[in-house]
Amino acid sequence: MTIRLTRPFKIGLAVLVLLLAFRIALPFIVKKYVNKTLEELPGYTGYVEDVDISLLRGAYQIDGLVLKEEKGNPKYPFLTIQETDLSIEWKSLFKGKLVGEVIMQNPVLNMVTGGGQSSKSSKEDPTLNHWTEVVKDLMPITINRFSVHNGKLAFMDFTASPDVKLDINSMELVALNLANVEEVGKKLPSSVTVTGKSIGGGTLKGKMQVNALKRIPDFDSDFQLTGVNLTSLNSFIKAYAKIDVERGKLDMYSELKLNNGQLDGYIKPFFEEVKVLNWKKDKKEGGVLSAVKEAVIGIFTEAAENQPLDQIATQIPIKGNINNPQTNGWKTFINVLKHAFIDAFSKGIENSL
Repeated sequence: MTIRLTRPFKIGLAVLVLLLAFRIALPFIVKKYVNKTLEELPGYTGYVEDVDISLLRGAYQIDGLVLKEEKGNPKYPFLTIQETDLSIEWKSLFKGKLVGEVIMQNPVLNMVTGGGQSSKSSKEDPTLNHWTEVVKDLMPITINRFSVHNGKLAFMDFTASPDVKLDINSMELVALNLANVEEVGKKLPSSVTVTGKSIGGGTLKGKMQVNALKRIPDFDSDFQLTGVNLTSLNSFIKAYAKIDVERGKLDMYSELKLNNGQLDGYIKPFFEEVKVLNWKKDKKEGGVLSAVKEAVIGIFTEAAENQPLDQIATQIPIKGNINNPQTNGWKTFINVLKHAFIDAFSKGIENSL
């Protein structure tokens, strides 16, 4: 018995085959597009290992993203993300707003000074505007919810002596209402919360209110890093304060505000039970003069401490304008924070004694 296929049936079957072929090819098309977008980011080279598509959920997943600075340290890529999920936020769609949600699993962001090809800036160095354009290309609809699971933020300075390596790990970050879907009537309608663990067993907690719709977002934030074992920071302290610590604990508090490009705030570190001398060890490592220096610092530490609390504290103001069109606002912001952080250590441990 011969079955004759009607013309409409043949057309429908052909369309179905074409759709199936397109669905199979779609991940490869998106992967090629994402890799092209990353490669076109000035100052960087990058790629992704794989892309998966979830049409029913209105989402796609990027696996194994790697982004390297062209002038950076080849051992430490600027950004790696194990998995990124970009999708439509359906609950906002029911409210008449087409916005997106981004979830990152195990991202690692390395901020490295030195150890690369060159530290001089050029016209090809990436700016915050470059980053904004890339995010828009990868997620063509406005992002309303952004979250990070098990993230890591590392700072490394290979121009210092000794090398400095610090990090915050196990980071959990949630940013809500970035597109102001919930019209709360506030100047800073979006909220951000972050937690994490630092080197030396410290605990990070932070919260922020943001207006993410501005070109340079306004924000009001406060952060605290508590319970850090100072001996774990000895490479940092030796590099910037020129001493090493035998014992001590650090608690650090900070408030930061950014309004119309004007940064204002402070970092306030508290050093408790600090001991900066181990005579035999310091004499062996740095000679008698080094040991004498640290002995003198140790004596003045005792004099400067709040004796009932066994505590040294100082406050470092943070001010700066990142709204200058002739400067890279993102780099200016990071540099202001970095120098304030270094000043907090040097003044708290040495200069204020």
